[in-house]
Amino acid sequence: MFYIAPMIVLLGAVSFHYFARRIPTSLNPIVAVTATYVAIAIIASTLIPLFPSDGGLLKQVRQLSWIQIAMAISIIFLDIGFILMYRNGWNLSTGNLVTSVFTNIALLAIGVLLIGDKATPMNLAGVLICIAGVAMIGYQP
Repeated sequence: MFYIAPMIVLLGAVSFHYFARRIPTSLNPIVAVTATYVAIAIIASTLIPLFPSDGGLLKQVRQLSWIQIAMAISIIFLDIGFILMYRNGWNLSTGNLVTSVFTNIALLAIGVLLIGDKATPMNLAGVLICIAGVAMIGYQP
């Protein structure tokens, strides 16, 4: 699962951006996101039997908390943000790349400051290279 999980993420991320870019501009982004999450609820609920859990479904439901609401808000921001980025001129080839660099810089800071992750000099060099890469992507001669 160590290697399969990132492949699932890659498949999901690539298809997400491809389909987000293809949402018609005439479709209200909130309607698009709402319909997407209705479909997600239906599809995800059919997958529950494929992921058996200790203590059954009721025990799992009791463990739900405010975190699911926070994740839902985060995901809505992602969805609407990318839809609006693509509608306002960002290219499929660069929009996610640029936002991912800054997302990862923020996550590095959060990891170090709040979670206790360690940042090595190599990590910091990588951050500088990523920032240089974003500058090069945005450079218009």
